[in-house]
Amino acid sequence: MIIWFAIFTVYLMSMTVLFGCDGGQEVKGPVIQPKKESTWVRTEKVQTTKEEVFSNSKKVLAKIPINPSIIEKILTKKFSSVEAIDKTSCLDRFDSLDLRRTLVQKLGGMWGAFERNEGSKSYSFHGMQLDSNINKIIFSLGYLCKTSEGVPLNNVAIEFKKLLQDYGLDETKKILISRGEHPKDIENYLNYEEFARKISARKIDYKMINSRLDKAERLIYFYEDFFKKSTKEQAVNDFLSNAATLLKITNEFIQTDQLMAMVLNEDRLVPYNHIDQDM
Repeated sequence: MIIWFAIFTVYLMSMTVLFGCDGGQEVKGPVIQPKKESTWVRTEKVQTTKEEVFSNSKKVLAKIPINPSIIEKILTKKFSSVEAIDKTSCLDRFDSLDLRRTLVQKLGGMWGAFERNEGSKSYSFHGMQLDSNINKIIFSLGYLCKTSEGVPLNNVAIEFKKLLQDYGLDETKKILISRGEHPKDIENYLNYEEFARKISARKIDYKMINSRLDKAERLIYFYEDFFKKSTKEQAVNDFLSNAATLLKITNEFIQTDQLMAMVLNEDRLVPYNHIDQDM
């Protein structure tokens, strides 16, 4: 027992000398972590994540075919609507279409129609896009009716027009910089002020607006019709095809029609932090 104690004492003393001579340098060799720490970061797969679950369960959706017969009906259907010949009659037609659009969307819109049936639910984003397109069309028509004889200056354009008139370009820039405005924002404001003055005098023939109202009326008619027809009353594939066809036509109307594109561009150019753009 005494011999074992002596051996252990010599061992401890030798270890003390060893660490003292090392000068505090890092000990070479592998460091064995406690069991809990060794499992803190793992390279092997522990369990499936939530994202992976959703990713693996997501089905690849089949492409929805377009219905040529519906295209023909949408583009040729006739209505006995009152023609827009001035601002009042133009707004009357617009208000009627806006009301019909609003009634559909209060009941859930085309997004809700897609959600009604398990077979179409996976494609609900098409319904949402269709609702959005109809909203853009209605907004554009109202804008055209209100600005057929020029776009009234909004508060942003009025403010910067007054600054330029009172102080000139260079001094206006200095004033805006002193207010903390970013140079890029100042450039956007001044460009918009110039653009707003130009479109304040532009004219649009009511005949041109009326033809867009005619097309929008056809689109609204089928928008209402497809919404009302529950997918239980028709084959899901037919519902999907008809809705996708209507979506295609509304996309083309917004993107390729000269007046529709003009309206959305004019609205997009209004500075973000404007006070009021009511017309």
